[in-house]
Amino acid sequence: MIGNDVVDFDDPEAQPAASHPRFDRRVFSAVERKAIAASTDPGRERWVFWAAKEAAYKLLRAADSTTVFSPRKFEVTRVGPSRASVRWQDRVLHVDLEIRQRAVHAVARGRGRRHVVLATAEHHGADPSRSVRALAIETLAQHLGAAPGELRIERARGCPPVLFLRDRPMGGGLSLSHHGRYVAFACERPPGAGWG
Repeated sequence: MIGNDVVDFDDPEAQPAASHPRFDRRVFSAVERKAIAASTDPGRERWVFWAAKEAAYKLLRAADSTTVFSPRKFEVTRVGPSRASVRWQDRVLHVDLEIRQRAVHAVARGRGRRHVVLATAEHHGADPSRSVRALAIETLAQHLGAAPGELRIERARGCPPVLFLRDRPMGGGLSLSHHGRYVAFACERPPGAGWG
């Protein structure tokens, strides 16, 4: 299983003037608020923490559809410039962070997961849902040595998206995300898949 989230730092809702102290108290623990405040750029750090929480939630929800997103219960700790951990109940999830000038892309994975993970973030057009699927299919087709037309992504209500190759489900995990001007995906290599 895998989870990912992207946040566009330039989106109006991500601007410092758009945040409110009640939001921070509702979403972040006291320890997280202290870490955010101590950052050299608290406005950006707030959204890095948020992306890590969302990515962790998506991973857990893929494993158990009854998982509820209560943001304060997903506690983030930065463990380096491009890593964080998220504690939820008795589990600790590892999150890789790709922090760009204008966006953050967070990819959550469970401990010990050694599958290859493919992740990227790009600008999108008018329909972000269509754009993220097109980005995932084009990128994954290259890794699978397949034509993009041989791949499709389907999603049943309440379930994570599933990648199909020539009408067969690939297995592994796939997570899609979009926010503002960005789309992102992360994919675990399915067992036995022959990609690089």
